[in-house]
Amino acid sequence: MDNETKHNIEGQAYSNNVIDSMKDMLDIKDDEEKQEAVFNYGLSISKQTVINYLISYGGPSYRLQITFDEGRMVKVVPQYQDWFTEWVTIPTTSKQNTILINFVNELGIEQTI
Repeated sequence: MDNETKHNIEGQAYSNNVIDSMKDMLDIKDDEEKQEAVFNYGLSISKQTVINYLISYGGPSYRLQITFDEGRMVKVVPQYQDWFTEWVTIPTTSKQNTILINFVNELGIEQTI
């Protein structure tokens, strides 16, 4: 079994356990007890904002999916979509990543988040 398959299997089992725990909390009858259990379950909450910067549309469409975490840009991902298909993330080289980041910095989007 390759590592990706192993991680998918382990991740699915872990996710099933977490979701089962969440269901158990939602099944608590006392509202205050339920709310306390839900609020105390997670470790932290962080705010991520995803902005889609559309460059072309139709067939094909191309966009940059820009992710901000707590107002700081953390990722720029180019995506492609042809008619009636899902968006596909396009792999990039480190040089291309640098160009994408520099381009997005020029947009000044970070200042509006």
